[in-house]
Amino acid sequence: MKDKPGLRYIVALLLFGSNGIVASYISLPSYEIVFTRTLIGSLFLLLIFISSKQKVQFWRNKRHSLYLVISGVAMGASWMFLFEAYAQIGVSISTLAYYCGPVIVMILSPIVFKEKLTAIKLLGFLAVVLGMFCVNGQSMLQGTVSWD
Repeated sequence: MKDKPGLRYIVALLLFGSNGIVASYISLPSYEIVFTRTLIGSLFLLLIFISSKQKVQFWRNKRHSLYLVISGVAMGASWMFLFEAYAQIGVSISTLAYYCGPVIVMILSPIVFKEKLTAIKLLGFLAVVLGMFCVNGQSMLQGTVSWD
């Protein structure tokens, strides 16, 4: 049977998309869920690395190794906040807020990355703000938060 990249892509999307639904049924604190996910993923990647019989070379460039560690810590923190949000406010609103992250980076790119702020970027940011208002507008008008 031929390898079908489209099928693999759809399976990956379904696995990633079911993340919040599965996590909402796990009765562990968010940090334990994240630790367990990270441990299982690390062991799986270590098994793949060992089976490929490649040499360990990550220490050759210490600066890149530092960036790798920092990004790993940031991703772990992001997952902890995401899984805590699943427990506090539900999967749908948590997922929507989580995917606002790239748009926030986009709007901060002139400050952080010295990029030009274009009309398209501003329009994207306004669309996200409008979408968040549509989702949480009633709660904002009543002075309550989403998890009440």
